[in-house]
Amino acid sequence: MKTRLLYVLLALIVSVFPALAEGFTIYYDNSATQWESVGIHYWGGPQTDWPGVEIDHVEGDIWAYTFPSTPASVSGFLFKHATLTGDAYQTADFSKAPVNGHLYKGAGGEKGKLTDEGVYSGSPAPKTSTVTATPKTGARFSEEITVSLTASPAVPIHYTTDGSEPTASSAVYSAPLTFRTTTTLRTLTITDEGVEKSQTFVYTKRETIAAVDGRLNTEYYRVNPDGKTGSNRTVNAKFTKHSNTNYQCLADNALSNWTDDDLICQGVARDIASAFRGKHEYPVIDSYAIYAAYDADNLYLGVQYVYAVWDAGGDGKSDNDRHRPWMMDGRIMLAFDLWADKEFEGVLANGNTIWDADGKYNVMRNGTDCIWLGNTKPTVGVPALFFPDANGTTSYDAPYCVTFGSEPFYGVANGLLPCIEHIWGQGDFGYDPEELRTNDGFTDLIGEVARDKHTFYEWKFPLSKLGITEQHIKDNGIGVMVIDTYGQGAIGSTPYDPTVFDNAATSYSKDPSTSAEKEDTDIFTYKHARIGGKASSGIEGVTPADGNEAAPVYYNLQGVEVANPTSGLYIERRGNKVSKVIL
Repeated sequence: MKTRLLYVLLALIVSVFPALAEGFTIYYDNSATQWESVGIHYWGGPQTDWPGVEIDHVEGDIWAYTFPSTPASVSGFLFKHATLTGDAYQTADFSKAPVNGHLYKGAGGEKGKLTDEGVYSGSPAPKTSTVTATPKTGARFSEEITVSLTASPAVPIHYTTDGSEPTASSAVYSAPLTFRTTTTLRTLTITDEGVEKSQTFVYTKRETIAAVDGRLNTEYYRVNPDGKTGSNRTVNAKFTKHSNTNYQCLADNALSNWTDDDLICQGVARDIASAFRGKHEYPVIDSYAIYAAYDADNLYLGVQYVYAVWDAGGDGKSDNDRHRPWMMDGRIMLAFDLWADKEFEGVLANGNTIWDADGKYNVMRNGTDCIWLGNTKPTVGVPALFFPDANGTTSYDAPYCVTFGSEPFYGVANGLLPCIEHIWGQGDFGYDPEELRTNDGFTDLIGEVARDKHTFYEWKFPLSKLGITEQHIKDNGIGVMVIDTYGQGAIGSTPYDPTVFDNAATSYSKDPSTSAEKEDTDIFTYKHARIGGKASSGIEGVTPADGNEAAPVYYNLQGVEVANPTSGLYIERRGNKVSKVIL
């Protein structure tokens, strides 16, 4: 009896062992999508990093993926093109756990429906050796990138870097590979049983855009676009206190006061540290655009803040206003450049930055000669302008600290200016900050939340407080920069300055889930947006053209290429010759 029972148990073990040995495999029908190669991205536990991993070709339109471990907690997945990204190259999400042995089919089109076709009955998935590349495919680089390869199970890795398909006679990987130009790396592994697997990894060199005269002008970052330097007009600014509220003071007319004619600086959304590390943090302080006007008595400023960073892995998008800047006692910082011959770092005599008791955080080396600090809750605290003393430092004493009295001079409005038709930002969170110096990866985020979820701040600064006149603004111009802060350090700025992202992905000392940008020292060197004054060119070293027959390319005075110039003053480049022209 015991012997018979033993045989029964052995039979059961043998019958299930092949299934266990095969692992957890799912299949994909590529007949509708017709991608040259197929990948999968899944989330939950375990999960892949976007853009996922390449999967194996079985036969015909069938592809297969064997999970490296049992996907017990995977909560959703999608299939996609192995190397290309975008809605046209992926299926819709399948928001259920995968089922071992099942075939899934994509419907085609942009994020076409992914359906479960039931148990797959065709040829089984091949037992291949998979190459893992570090950094992963799709990585972009500015100067060079070094790529390491491993194969599991371990076999020789044959590869090419000229785009051709590798063969058994191609070079064998033995040491990390360094690329300095855009490269398609193709690999081939051959198991001991003779099963081959080809994979493709793409590494793209960025076409970065250099800052000109300390300002970055791209298709999305625009400083003084089209030569605009604000309006010489009176703004109907009206501020009303609302005690016992979080916002404290409203700028009643703000959303109707400003138009695109007043725009002096256009930033992008998601260019704050929490887009890289700390998406769970609220409020969101992300300045997007600056508007300016002035008259005989006042300087008027408007700053649009946008809500494009949210707790993507937890609470999602806020529906209770907790994302708004005025939901915390934070700080708003404006850096001014009022005089050509003055400059300071914004540091107190004791070596600390203003409002900081324990060190330097926001250090200005870009021509700043006045700093305004206020609370994100208007009328709370004692907002003030700070000016340099004879030693190049500042203090809380007059005349270096100028306050404003009890009447409100700035306030908030909930919403987006009617003139803003797009909110440009990187499509994904956690991107490399280097992408901000390119024109790649930006998408219009204006449809992500309702327009009233954004926040606008408006100021009315008496020129007497700033120590300047209307004529000074007209003749010489002044500059302004918005510094986004959370904690003590800068987490973003408008206009853009790369110093605010040099530690974006590093852990904050008090909470490793958020960014060290909240406490590091940021040294600003990029220039302010200009208000008033005479237009200056964003292209330096202009030389006369002398008969070069190359087709002309036109730039505006800030150095941004203009595809179809209308009448006005432009920079014309013909070959290697550059000149100023009036069209």
